[in-house]
Amino acid sequence: MKVQVCHGRTCTERFCEYINTRLKNDVEKFKLGQIELEDSLCMGYCKKWPNIKIDGNVNHYVTPVKAAELIQPKPKKKKTNFNNKK
Repeated sequence: MKVQVCHGRTCTERFCEYINTRLKNDVEKFKLGQIELEDSLCMGYCKKWPNIKIDGNVNHYVTPVKAAELIQPKPKKKKTNFNNKK
């Protein structure tokens, strides 16, 4: 997974360094070796700051917590059997 954090002027003023720090810490903590983090020049969505791009999809209004949630593997849903009769 390729994750790019916008480092344009507006995003830099609005938490992109915190997002970078959070993502780097989560990659190490949860051993998410398949994630490639890199800085990006302005993505052109300055009114929707801060922005990150994950595998080509741009996400807007990202907080450090939201960024961490976006890179975490999704838990598998357990199947429930509603046909059990008691």
